[in-house]
Amino acid sequence: MSTERALGEEEDKRSATPVVLVVDDDEDLADTCVYWLQDDYDVRAAYSGEDALAEADESVDVVLLDRRMPKISGDDVLDALRERGLDCHVAMMTAVEPDTEIVDMPFDDYLVKPVTKTDVREAVKELVVRSEFDEEVREFFALESTEQALKSRDNEDLRDPEVLKQLREQVEEVRRGHENEIARRQRQLDRLHHINDLLREVDKALVDATTRDEIERTVCESLASFDTYTAAWVARYSDTVETISCRTAAGVAPPVFDGQMGSLRPRIRSALQDRTVELIDGIDPDHFEAVFTSDRTETPDVTPEGLSTVVVPIAYRETVYGALVVYTDDNVTFGEDDRAVFDELGATIGHGINAAESKRLLYSDTAVELEFTHEDRGDLFVDLSAVVNGRVSLQGFSPATDGGISCYTSVEEAAAEDILEYLTAHEDVQNARTITDTPEKSLFEVRVDGSTVLMPLIEFGASVDTLTAMGGEGSLVVTVSPGADLRVLNDTVQSAFPEVGVVAKREVERSVQSTEAFKRELEDKLTSRQHDVLETAFVSGYFDWPRGSTAEEVAESLGITAPTFHEHLRAGEKKLMQTFFEETAESLTTNGRSSADSANRH
Repeated sequence: MSTERALGEEEDKRSATPVVLVVDDDEDLADTCVYWLQDDYDVRAAYSGEDALAEADESVDVVLLDRRMPKISGDDVLDALRERGLDCHVAMMTAVEPDTEIVDMPFDDYLVKPVTKTDVREAVKELVVRSEFDEEVREFFALESTEQALKSRDNEDLRDPEVLKQLREQVEEVRRGHENEIARRQRQLDRLHHINDLLREVDKALVDATTRDEIERTVCESLASFDTYTAAWVARYSDTVETISCRTAAGVAPPVFDGQMGSLRPRIRSALQDRTVELIDGIDPDHFEAVFTSDRTETPDVTPEGLSTVVVPIAYRETVYGALVVYTDDNVTFGEDDRAVFDELGATIGHGINAAESKRLLYSDTAVELEFTHEDRGDLFVDLSAVVNGRVSLQGFSPATDGGISCYTSVEEAAAEDILEYLTAHEDVQNARTITDTPEKSLFEVRVDGSTVLMPLIEFGASVDTLTAMGGEGSLVVTVSPGADLRVLNDTVQSAFPEVGVVAKREVERSVQSTEAFKRELEDKLTSRQHDVLETAFVSGYFDWPRGSTAEEVAESLGITAPTFHEHLRAGEKKLMQTFFEETAESLTTNGRSSADSANRH
């Protein structure tokens, strides 16, 4: 139903990222669809037929189009798009029940509202894939989508059931004319649907899981439950001694390798070091015996040559948690299409583990405190301390959404102009500014995109308590959840900063202050006037936007001048924030009952 795409100039106008135009006069629904799709596509929204025709051009790949809209209906928009010769796939997304009049409408898919996130995402993904097909094959799948839409209705409810019969004959006629190519493309779409089911199943498992062990177990169980896969397990690899161990498995008992695996070890090492998915055709017999003939499981009814394997790095940014190893059954071979899917799967699992570790630290009553020596000049702050020969202390930091970090850093016994000159010349410093400058100590805000040990620590989910350095020699104290994989943390840090090493590990307790205790502590710090100013400003809507009361109006109600109001307000706000941040910073205290092992020097 779509016209053949003209090559050359039109293709130049297309974006490398598929462009999706969502058209619906229900602005909330249109915006929701944009939100669902924006991570994977360049998405635009139009809230009327007029806006749709203005937005539609050669760059648009897919249109989600409502039929019922005032002035210019979706049907009219569809006709106008085809008259222009625009080569975009159109999915009608409407509450209008399909009837036989849709047979002559040149759309590619038909979604009946209400629609879900899954409906929308999978429809767009399939239409993007269909854009690669030949025109006749694209027409076949468009006709088939129309047939499927009408099959959802009872024949007696259709306006002209004979039209549906004629449509089916047309579908079969096109199929016979291009049988082999249609069969090949159908397998491709079936594979796509299978992948969508797999990712959805894993996403559901990650939502319910709360710990790393639970995430890894549920992912393996989800994969093993699919007919396509025989088994899955998570490998832990030690780069130092080149050994492999199994953290969890499904579809097969946890394999025992005595730390060594000749054939698979280099593929796991390669996957983790290069952060790439490894596809393996067939399995070395030695590996097959190691995995499937241990004394804890029975050999499955397959041959080694019949099993394909994929090794997937599980990582979040710079932190690598291990590798997911998945085996197919004897009828399926992993191909290049699987590489991107499993790459996304590994990133999803890594993100889930990182989130679980961070949440566990937040809510746990206990934690583990690690102390590091830090003499790595690759770190911005250690190098700064050596260059200016001053004492550098991290006062606080704030991760940015683009991956950088804003660090608030004090430097003692060094000239502010020398410090700022160093910072502004550093290739990984986006910007730097002086906050305060005194002979004893200067405070700077530094926006860093790399070259700091904070990056891997934050990505791991660790809480950075202190970072200090003097003359190129520093120390670092971080806190992690009790179940955190300390080997992974240490490997992650040392891979980027080799001169950082653990010197102590301590168990700590998290002291939780009640709301009432926090309020009492704050009230002890505030003067009565500061308390009155804060409370009056709050209840009068001064902090709302737009403001319910101006500073002058609040000051008048308190019987003070506006400058006095601002003075008390700033003092009160400072004490409020000071109390809050002191509480969060001091929420970890050393447990005096730490075991002797946990206090050992490493």
